[in-house]
Amino acid sequence: MKVNKEIYYHANSGNKLNIGDTLVFNSNTHNMMYDEVYNSEYKLDGIDANQILNSKNDLSKEEFDLVLNTVNNDAFVMRELSLEEVRKAKYSSYPSRLNCLYVTKDKEDAINWVNILKRNRKQCNQILTLELTGELFVGDGNLMKRQNNSYQKHLEVAEHYWNSNNPSIPEYLFYGEAKVIDLDNIE
Repeated sequence: MKVNKEIYYHANSGNKLNIGDTLVFNSNTHNMMYDEVYNSEYKLDGIDANQILNSKNDLSKEEFDLVLNTVNNDAFVMRELSLEEVRKAKYSSYPSRLNCLYVTKDKEDAINWVNILKRNRKQCNQILTLELTGELFVGDGNLMKRQNNSYQKHLEVAEHYWNSNNPSIPEYLFYGEAKVIDLDNIE
């Protein structure tokens, strides 16, 4: 749906911004999700989880954490690539989860995202109040669990995400210009 100078919020984990700054997101930009999908590697002293599992019976805490993070990341990557495949094939006019700005309708929801990001060891430094002009898609965030499903199941979930009419947990993806009109710094 088109938005014109509507107010939304964003939990900023990137560079600190100032009032008056403008962000532009479109199919040519990449967000942090893009880097997580295409550039994340989990290794311990240059050794990956498969090498550890194939060479040991007992795992140290660090090795166990590496295996757990690898499984979690693989489920995440499979989910996101499936979502992107379905979007490109059937819903190409919608913002990509890998190129968009994630926003919330309410400031309280942005604060909740700060806590979620902290649990996932990501630093969030600001809550931005944004004036949006562009395209906004609302998907069902309740479908975005990290699960080790079959590829076919991931594609089915992706189809539901992109055509959800009444999302139980709205997730807003934005393409366009976002002007910072207010902000709260987080210590």
